[in-house]
Amino acid sequence: SAMTSTNGPGAPAGWAERVRALARGDLTPVAPRPAATVLLLRDTAAAPHGPAVHLLHRAASMPFAPGAYAYPGGSVDPRDEQPVRWAGPSLDTWSAALGVPPAQAQAVLCAAVRETFEESGVLLAGPDAATVVADTTGDDWEADRTALVGHDLAFADFLARRALVLRSDLLGPWARWITPEFEQPRYDTWFFLAPAPADQIGVH
Repeated sequence: SAMTSTNGPGAPAGWAERVRALARGDLTPVAPRPAATVLLLRDTAAAPHGPAVHLLHRAASMPFAPGAYAYPGGSVDPRDEQPVRWAGPSLDTWSAALGVPPAQAQAVLCAAVRETFEESGVLLAGPDAATVVADTTGDDWEADRTALVGHDLAFADFLARRALVLRSDLLGPWARWITPEFEQPRYDTWFFLAPAPADQIGVH
């Protein structure tokens, strides 16, 4: 029977059978998709309790982790490898930190910043290497978010059109988790920590 929890949704239908099938050798694991997730942190007045962390409530209709609370993030888009204006550590530095080639490191970082903007309205980019966008709440920003979500706009084109620099210096690598072999779909996810920009007006 499906597992249940008082803290969140139960296990997906068929989960236990897939575990048994994998153990029997009857299940061929699917290849995990590269993905990126960002934990947006903000200092709170209650310092002993640590920083506040931004979470989103996933819709119950979503195929992966329906109804769960999660950090902003999602799959790497092949177009995330397109060159972008860059601030912060070099791609070679990020390549060494993530253990992947430079082009893949850029794609992962672009996915992290893009998905955070798509899902939360927070944009870790600015007009130069020392600032972030001041306000992402206008109709034109919402139109760009919708176009990014719908894959009608590449993230590199979005940044170039607005003359923005990706602020990779605001991200810190935290973990890399790969979805268990019995799951479908599967993700190979890099997790990053980032301060929620205090001087940026966002949708949420």
